[in-house]
Amino acid sequence: MNELIKIKNLTKKFSNFVALDNLNLSIEENTCVGFLGPNGAGKSTTIKILTGLIRPNSGNAIILGKDVQHDIHNALSDIGVLVEIPQFYSNLTPYELLSYFGKLRGMQKNNLENRISEVLEHVNLSEWTQKKIRTFSKGMKQRLGIACALLHNPTILILDEPSSGLDPRGMIEVRQIIKELKKQGKTIFMSSHLLSEVQEVCDAVAIIDKGKLLRYESDLSDLESIYMKETSDSVE
Repeated sequence: MNELIKIKNLTKKFSNFVALDNLNLSIEENTCVGFLGPNGAGKSTTIKILTGLIRPNSGNAIILGKDVQHDIHNALSDIGVLVEIPQFYSNLTPYELLSYFGKLRGMQKNNLENRISEVLEHVNLSEWTQKKIRTFSKGMKQRLGIACALLHNPTILILDEPSSGLDPRGMIEVRQIIKELKKQGKTIFMSSHLLSEVQEVCDAVAIIDKGKLLRYESDLSDLESIYMKETSDSVE
């Protein structure tokens, strides 16, 4: 299968702290891969490098054959990103927010209007199209963040802790959206520290701790035991 994301020997240091240590990982087309690890393992650092927010000390992050450091526009043109706990201008409505993002991406007006309706329906926010975002719950803001990531109909989705801090209902809603996106053939790379979430929605898991890839596993039937063994060995 096609490798849509390829991480090669990625290293990132913050002063004397090594956040990523020679990380290698490939994400194939039409798969949902969970990026699993404890807090501080290097998950968000990896995602920030993949999305061009920070630069590595060495190594390469390659998306759709394009190096993020050297060809960021083309590398990121066909991905949608949800950062952990997205923040929006509270006085805007979802329609206004998505219109703004669509115009930034150069989407044509007719296509943009249709796409806004489609993505808001997909994340169950159609009834809130003209409501101010300040009235939204955290779960609704998270779903709106997914709508923003989906607006230009990208091939790849990168989700950073998509159900972080949500109540049980919010978690269920977000996970259901991810399952629907899988059915549409999206390639999804999502970080998490929740074993149950990865086991429920992902096809494979990449376990990371202390900036190192410990295991890449497609059999998730005994994920808890695998995770505890790998992270325990890492501590030792």
